[in-house]
Amino acid sequence: MSAAAVDVLATPRAIGSILFTDLVGFTAFTDAVGDAEALAVLEAQTALVEGVLAGRGDARIVKELGDGLMIWFGADCDGLATAVALRDAVAVARSTGFPLAVRMGLHRGEALARGDDLVGQAVNIASRVAGLAGPGELLVTDSVIDHAGAERARLALEPIGPVRVKGVSDPVWLHRLV
Repeated sequence: MSAAAVDVLATPRAIGSILFTDLVGFTAFTDAVGDAEALAVLEAQTALVEGVLAGRGDARIVKELGDGLMIWFGADCDGLATAVALRDAVAVARSTGFPLAVRMGLHRGEALARGDDLVGQAVNIASRVAGLAGPGELLVTDSVIDHAGAERARLALEPIGPVRVKGVSDPVWLHRLV
């Protein structure tokens, strides 16, 4: 984890966007190619993400979650534009040999700092949304779209509608970036 990931938030509470990523088929990939090659893919994923996040305000990898990442986009970063740039960078990497697709889920809300980590219902929702995405997909919630402003007009969005997610009482409105 990068040194920038240690100072996640300057305050205990902040509004921002949380992105979860997951490498699709990582366990089967590891079984097929072995641990050393799987570790190389994880390192390549981290390098790719850090490259996209560089120079984008307070965007940072909060933590690694096995074969996935939790990424924070605070007030100084356009989380939606950065998530789209990351999705596009993964697509390019896939065309040049990166072996696995990535699924992503983005939600905007309040997060609470707990040491170097982030917690709260916004974090939980972002994680659940990522789990609903298919290979290569970026799913975003209404809270992200509502905050997007002019960026929204430049994006092709496919409304999915309200979706029930585990542990969340109200349905979450989702959109797929096409």
